[in-house]
Amino acid sequence: MKILKLVLITSALAAAWPAGAAPYNGTRFGAKDWEVACDNTRRCEAVGFQSEESESAPVALWLGRDAGAAGALEAKLMVVAPDDKDPGPLTITVGKLALGGLKADTALTAEQIARLTPQLLNAESAKVSAGKQQWLLSLSGLKAVLLKMDDVQGRVGTVTALVKAGMRPASEVLPALAPPTVRPVPLPPAQKGDEKLLAAIVKTIPVEDCEVARGDSGGDQSIYRLPGGKVLVLLECDRAAYQSGYGLWVARDKPPYDLKPLELPGMKEGGLMNASLEGGKLSSYAKGRGLFDCASFWTWVWTAQGFQLTEATQGYLCRGMPGGVPLRDWVAREVK
Repeated sequence: MKILKLVLITSALAAAWPAGAAPYNGTRFGAKDWEVACDNTRRCEAVGFQSEESESAPVALWLGRDAGAAGALEAKLMVVAPDDKDPGPLTITVGKLALGGLKADTALTAEQIARLTPQLLNAESAKVSAGKQQWLLSLSGLKAVLLKMDDVQGRVGTVTALVKAGMRPASEVLPALAPPTVRPVPLPPAQKGDEKLLAAIVKTIPVEDCEVARGDSGGDQSIYRLPGGKVLVLLECDRAAYQSGYGLWVARDKPPYDLKPLELPGMKEGGLMNASLEGGKLSSYAKGRGLFDCASFWTWVWTAQGFQLTEATQGYLCRGMPGGVPLRDWVAREVK
């Protein structure tokens, strides 16, 4: 198993759809200092940062919009201040507009967005300030990203378009797509002797398939009960400077263990990173680089059909924002 770079494979996400469904695979697009992702419901999210050449501290503007005629633009401003302190009220200055009284990481109002958007579309950058602190948000690529958002949602030429508006009515906008539903089921409780069983199973795994688990330290190892006399084994297999790759297997709880790798919907083989399983929910996150300013996050839940993907978010632009600003590629709705 090799630790993989952070790469979205839309064909893998298509595999997360239930059999017989006609999936919409979503869209990813990047232009200069901006990127956009539209998920399987046609909801779109975009984010832009300071340029790579800028000496500005990290700053980001996040935009989101649901599909459908009633989908309204959402916006949120993010900054990194010295010592990670609250910078206080923010002002964004762009074109002829100085919009003040904004709070970091807080949704802008519809009125604020309506005033801000036209100015953003006709400028190369926007200044964000809080007292003596200043940040420079690049707008290079914004118009292309918003045009892609309009295109995916069927807004081009309609009165709802952000970039190429027209006279066509909002009723002609593409509707939102319903997310697939998943029904979580609880895993069976652990049994006495599961730790010894785990050790025995690990010994049957070839070293080249899971070097850390078969090494002296053993790494992070866990075992979970499944129905029908089977168990799920989650093992740390590769370790890099700032993250680890994991492997997931299903085995019988008695010899011969008949160990088999478990494929996860929406993920390429070898992509499970920094994994954890709690309460039937499997999580994975992958850092794009050691600063952890770009990343992917994946979540699955255990169902009667095995693990089903419930959410996938990724951020490709690494611009110094802690945790990055991941954009959603996939979502499912959990039902009881």
